[in-house]
Amino acid sequence: MKNITFFINTLSAAGGTQRVLTTLVNLLIEKYSIAIIVLDDKKPFFSIKPEIKIKQIVANGALKSFRLFDLNKQIYNELKNNSCDYYISLDSNSVLMQSLFMPRKTKLIVWEHFSLSKNFNNVLYRFSRYYASKRAHKFVLLSKQEVTDWSNLYNIPLKKISLTYNPITIKEELNDLDVHLYNNKKVLAIGNNVHVKGFDYLVKAWSLLDKNGWTLEIVGLSEKEQIKLNKIIDQYDIENDIIVKGRISNIKEKYLNSSIYCLCSRMEATPLVLIESQYIGLPAIVFDNCEGPLELIDDSGLVIEYENISNYSAALKKLIESKSLYEELSLRAKQNSVRFNRSTFYDKWCEVLS
Repeated sequence: MKNITFFINTLSAAGGTQRVLTTLVNLLIEKYSIAIIVLDDKKPFFSIKPEIKIKQIVANGALKSFRLFDLNKQIYNELKNNSCDYYISLDSNSVLMQSLFMPRKTKLIVWEHFSLSKNFNNVLYRFSRYYASKRAHKFVLLSKQEVTDWSNLYNIPLKKISLTYNPITIKEELNDLDVHLYNNKKVLAIGNNVHVKGFDYLVKAWSLLDKNGWTLEIVGLSEKEQIKLNKIIDQYDIENDIIVKGRISNIKEKYLNSSIYCLCSRMEATPLVLIESQYIGLPAIVFDNCEGPLELIDDSGLVIEYENISNYSAALKKLIESKSLYEELSLRAKQNSVRFNRSTFYDKWCEVLS
């Protein structure tokens, strides 16, 4: 049985990365020995099968450079002592910080969750991405655009790249999805960062709209980010029309109680929430600045010019007032989501690890 080790800073967050990682390891554990290295001792937010080992590593040293050296050394020892076949990093920005030393047997796989074109541009991250392009055995990328970008910028052979879409992580039970979503009269947005997810754009677009009994719900924010968002909301006379909540575990229920999904991100790769909201049948409204979301929705949503707040608001108005358009896009969303099933996701990963 092959030994596979993943690295992620924390499993305690409620983000899409943690959710899709949890889904993957719970699938792979039937065939592989799985360990996850983390940097904290907090309990995982999502359920992980007991056979999966979770190992905490604490970097020591007074100076940051010594802490990074110690972190790499400890990870190296973990990989070597467990005779690890594959070491999987979920972020090329940090490969240099946690994959500098690798046992000869261990093959590095980069499972990239950031968009290359919208990634952070500081020198250390750029060098880490370059190092990853030369060091990695394989790249697992989330969209066709990412495959093109990584292949062109770093001259990575296509045989080293696997295009593997994120999967639907909620239970795939179509029999309970025959619901009248339009009647919920609720617009949904999910994310953990007000600026990155463009919630300020969304609030402004919402302020221009005649709501007709509809509400906007924004979920997934920490207390600090909720305070930040509420300050933005206070600038407009719309407090009663917007619900702001923290992270949630039963995300499927949130989808089922909504009608429309809004994505206003400044930076985005291939958001899991967009895939899953499509599966439920929520039409999406997205900006055109990020290639990943455009590839995901195909023709099952409305695409708006980036930062054009008035047009975004008009698109919301259009979907709210036209039930026929709503139902057409809802049906397309369900049909479109079929390609993101867990079985295909599992098979693609087994190919990567073969």
